[in-house]
Formats: sequence, structure tokens, C-alpha cells
Amino acid sequence: MEKTVCGATTRSGTSCKKTPLKNGKCRLHGGKSTGPKDKEKHRESLKGNKNALKTGEYETISFDTLSEEEKELYERVSTDPATQVNGRYKILEIRTFRLMKRYVDELKKKKPDEELLESLEFALTRTDARAVDLIRENRSLSAETTDNDNGSLGTLVDIMADLRKERIRP
Repeated sequence: MEKTVCGATTRSGTSCKKTPLKNGKCRLHGGKSTGPKDKEKHRESLKGNKNALKTGEYETISFDTLSEEEKELYERVSTDPATQVNGRYKILEIRTFRLMKRYVDELKKKKPDEELLESLEFALTRTDARAVDLIRENRSLSAETTDNDNGSLGTLVDIMADLRKERIRP
């Protein structure tokens, strides 16, 4: 004799009256998922998954996931003193590039999503503000470095001073 109702206990404490599937429960009460059977295959299927991606502002970016175009950009981004600040700045440049690309792609659509465009604009503004902060941080690090080492201009001034001293001596 087959069950004609699901019978699962609902939140209200009563029995579910829906028609059951093959496993004896309705589609809402089919039981807890046991997860993917092949964990490695599942892990591979998630690589590059952009289903939840909206603006990309908080997207995780690592070098091995960059496209060839983004790797070229990564190498071209101008850097100076502190490696960590420069690395973060490079990633922000790539993030800005991706945000701009999504913005342009959305604008090209017949009927662009105005909410998405606004979200992308806000994300670009926040990303730009973070870039400005990193530039300031880089400047302060550069200032500390040039205090210890006068830089090429300071070296030139020192050489000129030494030459003057030599010229004055008979």
C-alpha cells in the first residue's frame, strides 16, 4: 500500500498533506541533501562560477584566474616602493577594469538594467576611493624611503657640492 500523503511534520506541528514522490515525501520535504557524491568533480564544477556575481567589487581575484588580457594589465600597472601596497593597487586596477567592462556590456544591451548600472557606479566609486587611499599610503611610504635615501636628485646635489669643495681647494 502506497502513501497518499507526505506526512512530514510542518513548522506548525501538523502533518503535511501533499502528494509524495517516489521516496515517500513531497517535493518540499524530500529530505536533507547528502551533497555531491564526487567531491573532486563538484569542486571542479565550481571553478569560475559567477552565478552570484553582481558588480564584482568583492569578487575574489587571484593571478591564476586572470584572463590573458588581465595578466597583461597586471604586468603593465606602474608600481613603486612597497610591494604589498603595489600588489593591492594592481588588483584594484583589475577590479576597476572588470567593473568597467561589466558596465559597458550592460549599456550595450537593448534594455539595460538600471539597478545594476547604479550598483556598478557605486562599486566603481568605492573602488576608486580605495585606490586613492592606496596612492596616499604609497606616497607616505615613498616619503619615508626618500628621507633615508635622498634619491637621484639628492645624489646629484651631493656630487655638485663635492665638486664645489674640490674647486675651492687650491
